[in-house]
Amino acid sequence: MTGDINNEFGLGTAPFRHFTLYSLRKDKGTSARLASDIPEKLRLMNPMYHLADKPNPGRTKHWCIRLGAADSDTSLTVSANLAAAAHQLGDDVSHLYYWDAGHGANEDAGDFIAWIAKTSGYRP
Repeated sequence: MTGDINNEFGLGTAPFRHFTLYSLRKDKGTSARLASDIPEKLRLMNPMYHLADKPNPGRTKHWCIRLGAADSDTSLTVSANLAAAAHQLGDDVSHLYYWDAGHGANEDAGDFIAWIAKTSGYRP
């Protein structure tokens, strides 16, 4: 599973671990239990915790969020909820979906560079 997202939850010599009880029990049986550190890792990795549950005054106030509309790895609601939460806090949010693009889509690098220049006040 090298390179798999599950590697993010590896610990010590274990290169990967399940991070949902559902997948763990499908793999190991109905009596399996999640490692005790997994819930906290998931909470800390969730940007909504830092925006909604524990507003962080030192967070960025500018967001450029892009996602492919045909993404098979991330639900479109993930970026929509993140954008809405940041906007609700008064942050500057630029949120777009690339039509028919998949996970990790980067369809308009020039637009991103222009957004950085606008946000940072850079003038060539």
